[in-house]
Amino acid sequence: MSSLPGESLVSSCGPLLLAGALAAGIVPPAAAMPQDLDQEATRGRDLSATEAAALEERLAANPQDLTVRAQLVGYYHGNRRASPRRHTEHLLWFIRNLPEAEVLGSAPARITPMFHPDGYLEAKRAWERLVRKEPDNVSILRHAANFHDAVEASLAASLLGQAEALEPSSPEWARKLAGLEWREARRFPEGRDPAGAARALVHFERAHDLSGAAGRIGLLPDLALAAYAAGEHDKARTHALAMLEAAPGVVDRGDPVHYGNLVLGHLALAADDLDEARARLLAAGRTGRLPIERFGAPDMSLAKALLHRGESGTVLEYLELCLDFWQPGEERLRDWIVLVEAGLVPDFGPLAF
Repeated sequence: MSSLPGESLVSSCGPLLLAGALAAGIVPPAAAMPQDLDQEATRGRDLSATEAAALEERLAANPQDLTVRAQLVGYYHGNRRASPRRHTEHLLWFIRNLPEAEVLGSAPARITPMFHPDGYLEAKRAWERLVRKEPDNVSILRHAANFHDAVEASLAASLLGQAEALEPSSPEWARKLAGLEWREARRFPEGRDPAGAARALVHFERAHDLSGAAGRIGLLPDLALAAYAAGEHDKARTHALAMLEAAPGVVDRGDPVHYGNLVLGHLALAADDLDEARARLLAAGRTGRLPIERFGAPDMSLAKALLHRGESGTVLEYLELCLDFWQPGEERLRDWIVLVEAGLVPDFGPLAF
């Protein structure tokens, strides 16, 4: 793979903070600070091909323009099927020159091996060299774990564990480890994997214990859902009730109200209390026009379970309630309503936790 200008500037002297890069003259003082670059990558997703070409010309004249390069990382990540090499080249520049830049902690900083296997391996080797050189640098560990997150979960978990050993009092690492385990547990072919959910629950509980009040509330949905999936029904009930108790003090209370009622509904269904399960499903739908921030959509797992019990009337009422606050999903909701009215169980996909 051809190298871009400046790619070897830092690799020969080890990873640098932006301050070091500024002092060395690698990055001009007017450049965006690293914490802004993940936002620039997000903006890059909306670039047109013409705009991206113009940015490439600007970058050719000034290879150290971090804002432009971050936007191109985002653009080429969104177009990685068509231009995987250019995405890899811009990403490698950041890995080799500014491995602590926050853009490397974002989704556009990942390479899909299917689209560019050689690029994935080259970036993987670059991260391996950095981790060996600076094993105590938590920013590098964080970004290396982010790179491997979607493809090599076990490697990402190892890197996160290494970071947690360096910062055992930080909830970040336990939260990220929990997310990895929870994601894998939900990919289980026969449904949620109880053993994987139990492993996720251990990490979620540690993150909860290490977090402040606001962080604890944010973890409650995952704590309750993972506990339910792991068969820890008493814990699931405790966390679900905590969500409902916390809801009045939360500015956007849609999330805890929604998930608290859903978990209590699942527990009721497990105890064959259909009346309670139906009531909880409808309570989960009565979040008004408040958004469900956690997944960007209402959860359909309890609705699906009730459909299998023949409770189509309650599910139809729930789907109608969801129309009030999930405007982006209106078309899907109306399609599901038609299917349920026809006596079918829709494929809710990832929205059934």
